[in-house]
Amino acid sequence: MKKWIVFFCFGAAFLWAQETPESVRRQIKAVEAETAREKQLHDAEKKRHQEFVETGRKKVSMLNEQRGVLSKELDSLKAELSRYSDARAKAVSTARWYESRKVKYQEALASVIDSLVPFLNADYPYRNTEAAENMTEIAAQLRKGVIHADDALSRALEVLRERLQMGYSAEVWSGFLDAEGKSYSGKFLRYGAVAGIFVSADGNDVFWLSRNEKGDFHWVSAGENFLMRNTLKESLRVAEGKSAPRLVKVPVSVPKEGK
Repeated sequence: MKKWIVFFCFGAAFLWAQETPESVRRQIKAVEAETAREKQLHDAEKKRHQEFVETGRKKVSMLNEQRGVLSKELDSLKAELSRYSDARAKAVSTARWYESRKVKYQEALASVIDSLVPFLNADYPYRNTEAAENMTEIAAQLRKGVIHADDALSRALEVLRERLQMGYSAEVWSGFLDAEGKSYSGKFLRYGAVAGIFVSADGNDVFWLSRNEKGDFHWVSAGENFLMRNTLKESLRVAEGKSAPRLVKVPVSVPKEGK
């Protein structure tokens, strides 16, 4: 019994001695393979870390550069904003000054336009009242701000231009004349803005436009002055084209103050 146990122990020791070198070699190879793999992984991780660090460094450097550029741009924008603020303040001040001057100019222009109304009312009695009313309306609209100064000036000059052009024309028209407390129906002859003739429809009443010493216009009857009556009637017929064209006489009255 004892011999068998000893033999069994001796056999187990022999088997352990046979498997140990092979097992060790396998373990060594496994360890070497694992070490190599770990080394590769470590190298790869180290490389990735270095790349990450380098990338981070570049990004930080780029961000610092961008921050510097942005800082300069911000300073530039602040300076530009300051210039714009100053320019805006000057523009507002100029606009207020201009608006103040504009109001004063409009009022001054309106006063000048109004000052022409009495002259138009005293002008040659042909649509002069209409011209005076137009001037009054232009000045009123200018004061109310309905029209601008340039529009008011243009319209006022147009009214005056029409009055000036009237002096270079002659006109015949039918209408009614209120004179000497009566109303007469007949025809008018206007020669420029200096002479006027009226002949009633029946030819019995003849008037001509005269001016007194103050320069005011008024109608004067030819009365029984047959030479003047015939002359004025003939002038009207020539103007109407009912008589051959020729030089005719028209009465022109100039006040003494106009000499």
